[in-house]
Amino acid sequence: MVIYEEFRSYLNYETFERDDENITFDLHLHNSFEIFYVMEGEVIVTIEGCDYSVLKGQAIMILPNRIHSYKTPDKSKSRVHIFANNYISSFYHKVKDKTPKNPVFDLDFSVLEELHAEGADKYLLKSIYYKIAHIFNKSTAFVERKSKSADNYVRILTYISKHYQEPITAIDMAKELGYDHRYVTSLIKKGLKTTFRSLLNEHRISLAQHLLTTENKSISQIAYECGYESLCSFNRNFKEITGITPKEFRQDRS
Repeated sequence: MVIYEEFRSYLNYETFERDDENITFDLHLHNSFEIFYVMEGEVIVTIEGCDYSVLKGQAIMILPNRIHSYKTPDKSKSRVHIFANNYISSFYHKVKDKTPKNPVFDLDFSVLEELHAEGADKYLLKSIYYKIAHIFNKSTAFVERKSKSADNYVRILTYISKHYQEPITAIDMAKELGYDHRYVTSLIKKGLKTTFRSLLNEHRISLAQHLLTTENKSISQIAYECGYESLCSFNRNFKEITGITPKEFRQDRS
């Protein structure tokens, strides 16, 4: 499963923060920066097919539009900060087409705690994120990003994120991306181990999960907003992907 997290892809000055225990999260991407910090244990972070071990007291910087996932081998406590790329725009323009040789770096937890300063506004937050970018920048060198396949996956997932409310097909997507649809279908099957239809449904259901926990809308309205013309199809796909119905999902998280 790999999804484009539209609700973690910001256009304005917005941030997201969460603490987790024993985190495991499937492949995903968004157009924001992500700083992942391990407070206890170990987490294996996979970025564009490369695995990195992040231990207690270490952080990893995930650049915008990089497919990544998390897995806890045993036990872990962690914190994630996601913030818009225009928070540190000059650093973003420096690294957007590059890859860090080693994205793991040592970071004093007190730096993250500065983000909770009383009265912190966007300017203070930006200065703290620039401070973290400075520490990260000093810790590693950068090389040109040469993965054409990774860029294609980003284009595929971005296309789905823009058109998921429409009755799109692999042929529609291939035409817009300028490829033969058989090439795109093969790319998805070999690189992402799935199908176009599965990618589309996974994106729709991921967004539905977000809306079910953050919006006071009816399930039928959420189904429509996520691109489903039939409530029956929505319920069936939701249960196939999550193992429970939308109603059960909302009740579990209420």
